[in-house]
Amino acid sequence: MLKTTFPNRPEVIRTANDVDRILIEVLREDGRSIGRNFVDRTQLSEATISRRLAKLAEANLVRVCGYVDLQEAGCNSASIIRFSTMSSLDLFAQELAKSPYFYRIASVVGRSEVIALIAAATPTKLLEEIDSVLAAHHHATIEQSSEILSIIPPQEARRKFDRHSSKATSDKVNTPRRCQVHENTIRALQRDYRVNVAQLAEIANISSPAASAKIREVINDQDIRPLVVVDPHFIAQTICALFHVSVRRNIQKTASVISDKFNPEWIFICLQTEQILVEVSVADQVDLHRYQHELSKIAGVTSVTSSVFSAVYKRSFDWNCGQPTHPAS
Repeated sequence: MLKTTFPNRPEVIRTANDVDRILIEVLREDGRSIGRNFVDRTQLSEATISRRLAKLAEANLVRVCGYVDLQEAGCNSASIIRFSTMSSLDLFAQELAKSPYFYRIASVVGRSEVIALIAAATPTKLLEEIDSVLAAHHHATIEQSSEILSIIPPQEARRKFDRHSSKATSDKVNTPRRCQVHENTIRALQRDYRVNVAQLAEIANISSPAASAKIREVINDQDIRPLVVVDPHFIAQTICALFHVSVRRNIQKTASVISDKFNPEWIFICLQTEQILVEVSVADQVDLHRYQHELSKIAGVTSVTSSVFSAVYKRSFDWNCGQPTHPAS
């Protein structure tokens, strides 16, 4: 049976139980949900919930991070590249994972190939990083490169209401100090969307009331959105894969249909040959084949193929190559 491994993290020691799944569900509904919301759903005490969430985060099984769009994070050029190599696949993938410009890296079952997502501030910078990889790894070649037009993140990180600006801040002058506080707030929430007011006040060097107001501002303005990162093995999803979906037309519409109907982990809309890449985690090969069959039934889809990952070396969404660009900067 196929099973995707994760070389850069410890083995998962247990599978989520009913309480764990409820906690994940509550976090996906509200990434900054307070204790009472968990208590009402689990009938456990707030202290027990707090300890449980802390242990899940420490074990890297469930984390709530902040998601920022690529362009808003300063990355205006991104591609998914399929590398092949004549040398050690594992060593090559591990080396790619060390680069701050590579975000999602996985090897493919049955092939000497690595699929990697690279993002940079400019196309020139992106090409420079690719050239440096090829120069450092003479046995590596590019089999395919797909330029990314846009990304649809998991459901909880999608925009749920129209972007708006708070009246309280609309008339303020964006001084360098205010811009720096705004950036520090977003970066803190990217690392931990549940960061508390006292922690943010220390990070941004502002008062607790100002930190509380700033958190509300960036969340209400949707400069950052919650993303619940769950180890797939923890929820009994042992196979990770990338579907290659080719469509005749209306690529954005088809991607939206896939997003709404299947709620996959990630969707990458590419420039190359009207192609949509859909990243998923499933329980077994039966689910994988069922998923592929359902995708092929969508109107406008001409073909669906899959690349099953043998190992996932990096699963980052933290696009921080360039300086974030947001309303206060």
